[in-house]
Amino acid sequence: MKVLKVGVYHHDCWGSFSTKNYPSLSMTELGAVHIVKKDQKGVLIDCFWRMTADTPEEVTQYLEYVKTLPHIKKLKIYFQRGNEAYAFIQFLSRTSSYDSVLKTNAVPIGPIVQEKELEIHTVATEKPKQTAKLLSELEALGEVKVFKIADFSEENVLENLTLKQQNALIQALHNNYYTWPRKTTLNELSKKLGVKRRTFQEHLRLAEAKVIPFAIEKLMKERKI
Repeated sequence: MKVLKVGVYHHDCWGSFSTKNYPSLSMTELGAVHIVKKDQKGVLIDCFWRMTADTPEEVTQYLEYVKTLPHIKKLKIYFQRGNEAYAFIQFLSRTSSYDSVLKTNAVPIGPIVQEKELEIHTVATEKPKQTAKLLSELEALGEVKVFKIADFSEENVLENLTLKQQNALIQALHNNYYTWPRKTTLNELSKKLGVKRRTFQEHLRLAEAKVIPFAIEKLMKERKI
């Protein structure tokens, strides 16, 4: 079994082109993707998204922009504070990358992430032909970027970290944030990287919240606790 992490610039979907002018914006789909219906008009889809950006202004501007798009049928903001927001969005698309994934019998093992004009999927496939079919289906929708194809293992689930969360962990490690005593602070790290302290801290804490429980559970299994 293989794990495939792939992004597609989806020509027919608002998600790809809408993030073009919002470079720091990242959207993570939470919960199940609900395909409401499919007909001659396209695919009507319900999603619940967590949105983050480097600044609160960028999140607000993006949401205001999305409201104007004809693809969007419903948009409800459930929570917005600082540089993050949670919103329900119902949209109509002529084609669906998620539907394309399901048609190939690939198994989604991580949330859909939308950033830098790409819809990013993490899926598991059983056979090389299945992987090839999935890539072919996605290429029919737009430009495809393969981030990784690897043998499946539990550790691959950690790749569900967003790129910003991955980078936050890597920078913290490389800059001796995890040494004792610590040789750097969150303030120093954020200044070095040119981002706001709160933004960097959020990415780091969200990454730690995924990685640490996984590491502890793995240790407990090894020790049969």
